[in-house]
This record gives sequence, C-alpha cells and structure tokens, in this order.
Amino acid sequence: MSAVEIRAEIQSYLEQVKDERFLKVVHSMLDTYVKEQENEIVGYRTSTHEPVYKNELAAELDAAVAAVEAGDFITLEELQAEVEKW
Repeated sequence: MSAVEIRAEIQSYLEQVKDERFLKVVHSMLDTYVKEQENEIVGYRTSTHEPVYKNELAAELDAAVAAVEAGDFITLEELQAEVEKW
C-alpha cells in the first residue's frame, strides 16, 4: 500500500469516527510527531558542538539566500585579494 493510499484510508477512517476523545488522541499524536520532525537534529556546530535543528537550519539557509540575492557577498577575486593580505 502506497503512502497516498494509506493517507486516503486514514482520512476515510477519521471521517467515520464519532468519538471526540479518540480524535483528540489522534490529533495529539500527530501534533507531537510533526513538532518532533521540525526539531530533528540534522548536524552539530563545529565550533561549539551544539546540535543544529532542522527548523533552525532552514531559517539560516533562507537568510543566507536572501543575503546573496540582496548582493551581500564578495567575489572569488575579492576573497583571493583579501587572503593575500594575510
């Protein structure tokens, strides 16, 4: 059974459930799962060895892309000239 078929079957089951308590349990379980996926550790910071979480990394990448799009970068030639000054 594919993921699409499983989702459709789960949706069908949920539409038949009348017990609000059961629906709250399912909702809580799914909510916890989604939050844990957002806070999944995807790596560690080299300098501090602190974990990097998925949602933090996504925000950092979005900020980096925005900075590049705004022209906030140096060219390879500029970097090489700076390195030569060291």
